[in-house]
Amino acid sequence: MAQPAPRLVVVSPPPTKPCEPGLSGAAAASRLRALGLDAHWIDASIGWFEHSLQPQALERCLEHAQPGAPTAAYRDALRVARAPQHPLRRAATYADRRRYSSAANVLINALRLASEPWPGVSLRASELEIEGLHPARSADLAAFARQPGPFDDYFLGVLLPALERLAPTHVGISLTFYQQGFAACRLAALLAERLPQVQRVLAGPLVDCWAAAGNDLGTAPFQLFQRVLRLPGADDLDAFARELGAPASPVSAPLAVDPAEAPWHAYLSPQPVVPAAIGRGCYWRRCTFCPDHLHPTYEPCGTDALEGWLHTLAARFPRGAMLHLTDSALTPKHLLHIARIIERDALPLRWHGFVRMERAFAEPEVARQLAAGGATLLQWGMESASPALLERMDKGVGPEQARAVLRACSAAGIKNHVYLLFGQPGETDTERDATLAFVTAEGEHIHDLNNALLNLPRGSLMHRNAGDYSITEISPFSADTDLSLYDDFRCGASHPRLEARRWLGRRFFKSDVARAIQGGLKGPFGANHSCFLP
Repeated sequence: MAQPAPRLVVVSPPPTKPCEPGLSGAAAASRLRALGLDAHWIDASIGWFEHSLQPQALERCLEHAQPGAPTAAYRDALRVARAPQHPLRRAATYADRRRYSSAANVLINALRLASEPWPGVSLRASELEIEGLHPARSADLAAFARQPGPFDDYFLGVLLPALERLAPTHVGISLTFYQQGFAACRLAALLAERLPQVQRVLAGPLVDCWAAAGNDLGTAPFQLFQRVLRLPGADDLDAFARELGAPASPVSAPLAVDPAEAPWHAYLSPQPVVPAAIGRGCYWRRCTFCPDHLHPTYEPCGTDALEGWLHTLAARFPRGAMLHLTDSALTPKHLLHIARIIERDALPLRWHGFVRMERAFAEPEVARQLAAGGATLLQWGMESASPALLERMDKGVGPEQARAVLRACSAAGIKNHVYLLFGQPGETDTERDATLAFVTAEGEHIHDLNNALLNLPRGSLMHRNAGDYSITEISPFSADTDLSLYDDFRCGASHPRLEARRWLGRRFFKSDVARAIQGGLKGPFGANHSCFLP
């Protein structure tokens, strides 16, 4: 008997931020189609959000509310769920940060209400906490796969029937974030039980990171899948497609969501947010705290393909769209090319993304061209204002260059979202105070701040050559989180992460300038929504 022609469905499991589609699964399906295969994509994350937060579902959850639960907040969330349009989909909500924070808080309470039938489970917009379980512990993922949980109602009532109708030969589950691991494994177990004839494939950026860090992908919970793919540079995906008889050759195009495939009406943003990567890898690949050097070298898409993609989006979204460029770092050359096309052809597109503080961005004319061509917000991994720490990180940028970049972009009307990294090896309060002094001096040019503590990535140069960075001890955050990609560390008697945490509470978070930049902003979306805020 002839084998059926391959049909693939790629699923993005919950939860991911419900403001835009998840990129990796959608891009994989798009590439498989470009290679000539019958491939489809389902955003099961936004599907799960829609299913779980509909009024009828929340009404049932209210019946399970525990004593002491915030029932007034729950009823307010239910009232909003019954409204014709969620406030996070209205542009007017974003005109005022307090109004926006209030709308985001309603979503937080709705998810808290949806957690009530599941004691020990805390559902959030981009996180999932389960008492006693950890997503970086393989045994816990395998255990969660075997038992009913908060995703089952959607999986059994909506997703699996949709998959049955599509009749795939393969279902690929795309894993990007740790918090998706529980749902990914539960879905794999249900597929094995309900659709045993379908081949289960696991892939995605997190899978690639696990493989690069040396994790064994042949043990539980990976045994729930018949195939585990690594996707850097799309090589393994292309090879997999050729195994299935793909007739086409690889294409050079942005990694993007097919604009005809995503359920744009469902996402919680004031206009469609289209994630895409215009290149693969990082063109710098030298930051000593980052594991990007383990992945393929930078491979940008072709300029003709980029221009065609921009025009396709403009035709699909004539009333406007926000592009979320997810590349590790976007080159000045490519950003100027995008900006020139948008300005020249009056395309209704704006964009934001991660950018290195290259000298070119300090030129007022370059900043003006970017702003005229849709640049709304740029995310800068500044990390520190200490020259010594920046040199140790091999950032290739000093504080004065960073200052010039922020001022030029701010003057052009571009919002600056600055990322700071504390708790680095050798860091003292003197270096931290230098960063705070920089933020204080440049506060009017900084739109938002993101402060993080350094979790030392396995495979980074700092991790591999610890002694060169005064690191004397590396230890896992937990002895049994075998899928963790990060470690804790000490430098002699110093514990930089702990010291930085104390300093942040004592100094940074009490700074009037830092607090003014944040503006009382609350919510789980970060830069995904900051690009719309004043």
